[in-house]
Amino acid sequence: MTDIARILSASALVLLCLTFFGCDNSGTAPASAAPAASPARATSGLDIVFVKVDSLQAGYTAVATELQRLEENFLKAQENHAGRVKALENEVKGLQNQMQQGLLAPNKVQAEQQRIARKEQEIMQQRDLALNSIQEDQMRIQQNFSERVKAVLEDLQEENGYDFILNQGQNSAVLITNDDYDITSLVLQRLNATSDSIQ
Repeated sequence: MTDIARILSASALVLLCLTFFGCDNSGTAPASAAPAASPARATSGLDIVFVKVDSLQAGYTAVATELQRLEENFLKAQENHAGRVKALENEVKGLQNQMQQGLLAPNKVQAEQQRIARKEQEIMQQRDLALNSIQEDQMRIQQNFSERVKAVLEDLQEENGYDFILNQGQNSAVLITNDDYDITSLVLQRLNATSDSIQ
């Protein structure tokens, strides 16, 4: 069964969905949520600022809340699946004991084997349905996160006349930045200004 690490690590795909930036995320710490002023403006030439998208995901409270909910849902689904499997194993052991004692006729044994096989298939289908539901939920969260971040960045670009908003991260093309041009905390401030769910 897929473990929780697979579900939660897939949250990193949020950043891949941000084609607005065209790069992955890294594991840097979230930016401060304190009110942030716009970064220093260039006096001439291009006006370029940057964000740390991984910090946006870590610092956006609505995303953190939804990811926690997904983890809880996954753990419940995992617990339910384990309970069904255990019950089926006990049922199989009981049938094996009856067979060893000669309490089941051959035709009854065959019927029970078919019933157990059907029940096992149903358990696996229930597990797959639960996992697919969680994954679809996660994809909705990722898509909404991407759309909200892009909307905030477009507003900031329009308000401040930025020529480029780059992403600074481990796998981005931006290697070195001047923190004076980091607008991550400003973006986070706007993202967290609303109590709307990311769902």
